[in-house]
Amino acid sequence: MGRFMIFLLVSTLLLIIINIYLSRKYKKLAKSYEANIPEYAATLILFSGLLIFLSSLFFQEWIYRYRWLTLPVRYFSSFYLGTLIYSFLLFIAGDIFAFLGCFYIRDKKIIKFFSRIYAKGLIVPIAAVLITFYAFYNAVDYKVTSYEISINKTSSVRSLEIVMVSDLHVGTSVTKKQLVKISEMVEELSPDIFLICGDIFDHASYDEIMRFSAETLGSIKTPYGTYFVTGNHEYYLGDISKLLSYFEGTEIRVLQDEMLSIEDIYLAGRKDIREGNRAPLSQILYGADKSRPIIVMDHQPNAIDEAIENHVDFQLSGHTHNGQLFPFNYIAGLANHTHYGLHEEGEFKAVISSGAGTWKYPIRTGSSSEIVRIRLNFLKC
Repeated sequence: MGRFMIFLLVSTLLLIIINIYLSRKYKKLAKSYEANIPEYAATLILFSGLLIFLSSLFFQEWIYRYRWLTLPVRYFSSFYLGTLIYSFLLFIAGDIFAFLGCFYIRDKKIIKFFSRIYAKGLIVPIAAVLITFYAFYNAVDYKVTSYEISINKTSSVRSLEIVMVSDLHVGTSVTKKQLVKISEMVEELSPDIFLICGDIFDHASYDEIMRFSAETLGSIKTPYGTYFVTGNHEYYLGDISKLLSYFEGTEIRVLQDEMLSIEDIYLAGRKDIREGNRAPLSQILYGADKSRPIIVMDHQPNAIDEAIENHVDFQLSGHTHNGQLFPFNYIAGLANHTHYGLHEEGEFKAVISSGAGTWKYPIRTGSSSEIVRIRLNFLKC
């Protein structure tokens, strides 16, 4: 059984448990208002939402065949997921507070007030809905995250202005209009080089939007060019050679386990780690002068040890989305070598982006949708 299927089954079990818990909570809430609402209403609504949400996971290949169906399923599933997570977290926090209050709070007025706004009030569902609406907004509120990093090697280039984006997932989270906005933001930063670190495309990417994406991103002009490496989601589309053909005739160069020189700086691009015939980094960097700066593009930040062993100075990655939704931004690090921001080990440095797009569902609370700007400084020759 594949890891993704195990993830789906465990997630389904967890969601069923959470739905049962919330059904009981909302049933109590309805009773407290003596509303003429059937007892099974909360259970029916929650489990109907769960059914649609699970269909977006288990039957995604079928759903993505019909574009008219994709959008409503995706947005309904996103709303369901957001309200479910934050209703659950708020109710759990309230239960913990109530439990501790029995031991530490002696003033019955405080307990009564808390009971009125929590157990018998609408604060939890209202707060969960507001957080979810914020999550939709935050997913498309693109920000520029800046780093200035010094590399302890000499170069004839005093500094290199890099702009990097990753995880656009066009067709799933990023629309044509949003892609144009991201491209305009990149152009305004006037980088020396533009790097795209995987997952431009996704399950829902269709022919027209893939061609549009390649042409739009390929129209960005920089002194040293635009480079792209594949991410895991590119492989989910099946025929990787057909996918890469969209970049032909554009200014985007695809690096598939390849190395090239930019002045006296080496730039290497790796196939995604899930690719079975991915070359060892030592083979990609064969013949490189290790006294010169070496930059590696690798979608997933899970081969950092290999980069360090091969004297790489700087790596750019994405993939993790920094957990995307709170509190998963605190959990994402468990599944990856490192999950966000600047990572340093000795002379080696890496920047991991939370991505410009979102995974599957266009909601984000635990991080920002970002374009990364990096100023790399080198020692003077």
